[in-house]
Amino acid sequence: MRQVKYIYQKFLDSSFRTKLMLSYFLLSGFIVLILGFVYFETSARNITANVTDGVTSVLRSNNQLLDNKLTAIQKTVDMIPIDHDLLQTITDVDTTDSSSLLRTDRSITKILYRYFGNMEEVYASQIMTQKYAYGSTERMYIPVQPFYSSPLATTAVQAEGATKWIPAYSYADTFHQQDLKQGSYDFSSLFAVVKQLHLTALDDAGTFHTLPEGKEKPILILNFRPDLLKVGFEDYAARSGFAHLSYGMIHDNNGIVMSSDRQQQAGEPVADWLKKAITSEQGTKMVNVKGQSILLVYEAMKTTGWVSYIAIPMEDVLGHLSTIRTYTLFFLGIMMLIAVILAYLLSVYISKPITDMKQAMKVMEKGDFDIRIPERGYDELGDLVIRFNQMNEKIKDLIEENYKSRLRAKESELMALNLQLNPHFLYNTLTTMYWIALEHKQQELGQLIISLAEMLQITTRNKNDTWSLETDLNWLEKYIYIMQNRFENKFTVEYDIDPILLQMEVPKLFLQPFVENSIIHGFAEMESGGQIKITAWIETQLVCFKVEDNGLGIQEDHICRIQAGEIRSTGIKNVDRRVRLLYGMEYGIALHSPEGKGTFVLIRIGETHRSNQMTPIQ
Repeated sequence: MRQVKYIYQKFLDSSFRTKLMLSYFLLSGFIVLILGFVYFETSARNITANVTDGVTSVLRSNNQLLDNKLTAIQKTVDMIPIDHDLLQTITDVDTTDSSSLLRTDRSITKILYRYFGNMEEVYASQIMTQKYAYGSTERMYIPVQPFYSSPLATTAVQAEGATKWIPAYSYADTFHQQDLKQGSYDFSSLFAVVKQLHLTALDDAGTFHTLPEGKEKPILILNFRPDLLKVGFEDYAARSGFAHLSYGMIHDNNGIVMSSDRQQQAGEPVADWLKKAITSEQGTKMVNVKGQSILLVYEAMKTTGWVSYIAIPMEDVLGHLSTIRTYTLFFLGIMMLIAVILAYLLSVYISKPITDMKQAMKVMEKGDFDIRIPERGYDELGDLVIRFNQMNEKIKDLIEENYKSRLRAKESELMALNLQLNPHFLYNTLTTMYWIALEHKQQELGQLIISLAEMLQITTRNKNDTWSLETDLNWLEKYIYIMQNRFENKFTVEYDIDPILLQMEVPKLFLQPFVENSIIHGFAEMESGGQIKITAWIETQLVCFKVEDNGLGIQEDHICRIQAGEIRSTGIKNVDRRVRLLYGMEYGIALHSPEGKGTFVLIRIGETHRSNQMTPIQ
């Protein structure tokens, strides 16, 4: 924090030119960096989305192709148990006669060739019994006893005739061929489909045949090389251009590698991060492996449930974006250079008039006001120079008139002091008039004058928007006294005030306009008998005041025009606005005039008023 304050203070203490250049430098750099960052992030998202869509399409197409092939193979496998020739051959074989076994082997080899000979995907097909392994051994041979002790035979027997796919397995480990572990051969890793054959068939006569009682049920096994599962991936990897792309297929239950891009051999356990990441039949995830982000797309096959995946490091996905970084840095450098040049030129253009004015001010400090700065242009700086020269000229004129101005100011001040009219002067004047009236035995006139003086004194002493109801009524009584003398007791006034309200704060002079309206307008055509009644009472959470008279009244359309503002009524409008400002918009004045029954005004205010410091009454 201390270093930040130090740097900030250094910035404040630097010259205007330095501040301007640094500001331009930071602003242009910030803009370029933000634009570069936004462009990079947008491009990265778009590229990642495109790559994800492409990889998903490849996975889906490859899985669909494999599903079609394996489905066709599975359908063919499901036809083997009802083959009449196979049933007859297995039934007729004499397992104790070697020549019978050889003849049976040739027959079964032909049958298997008939079903699977045109399927290039099948690496080897054989039918296994406890006594003999039937089928072609041209590509590979399966030893009988090791086979029946392997998981392949166990799975087939437990399936009881259902077709089962066997994930990748090692030939040497599964069939206990220890001498083959160190060698290299085509069938070192395989995956297979097995099925225990519950042979049944119908002959031409329609007779249903099955294996004789006690005859062993053979097991069909078709072996496939794992390379079959990655043909489509190899083509995509070659076309994609991603240097570190990895792909493969895993068994979804135990995490065994089915096939891969040779980073892992078939039958080995899959990498832990990959096993943890694949949690559903299909998906797309961003996985962190040893600090490296990897885009993983995977999808399960419908036939076997095995999961195909493609993993691409984000460095490969976004590799060409490094060019954007380079161009951004280059563009940033160019912008910085241009910003510095523009900042320098602009600072010179701006600071030159300021420097000239600074030098002129130094000359003016010595008393020389004849100096003028050369004017240039009509922009803001040119206008500033022009006005500086005009100011200098006016200062010179003011100095010349300085002594005359001082003299006139003193004379004016004395005159103002002598002629100042303040409330104290008015009180004294009215009091003098009162005593003059008494000397001339004009007691009534004197009482009117002293009432007016007291009204003025009450009003000027209180500078607030409100005062107590008692004060307002006191003022109103003096006003009514004056008006009764003017109209020769044409009217009387009656009060009905709840005593508890006398100390309540109310708006100043809020009753007077309505009393005045009753006197001036309500009793205009009356010679005597006018009555005014002022009532005040408390209702739930509000205080009500009513001023009513027995005068001429007001027509209904006239009241509507007053409330709509079409007819000017300063007193009513002023009081209504002050009440709403002080107490809230739900309070105010209601004017009523029943035909032929005079007029009454209802004023509703709150028990306490709000502070009006922020909303002064105008």
